[in-house]
Amino acid sequence: ELPLQRLRDERNFLLIESDKYVLPDFPHPSDSKRQEWLTYRQELRDITITQTPSLDDDGNVINITWPTIPN
Repeated sequence: ELPLQRLRDERNFLLIESDKYVLPDFPHPSDSKRQEWLTYRQELRDITITQTPSLDDDGNVINITWPTIPN
């Protein structure tokens, strides 16, 4: 359960960091770029059911393939 909690903590941080990109008034250069951010955030939300985390000796989450952050 600890690996999953650590994964959630890291995931939640990434969601908070990307909140601004899904605000209705964020000036995306295109609709497709906005969709990339929406997809990225959905992949983050789904990560707890699509990945099986474990911890290394230092307590860091490993064995996770994180979604790619849109540029």
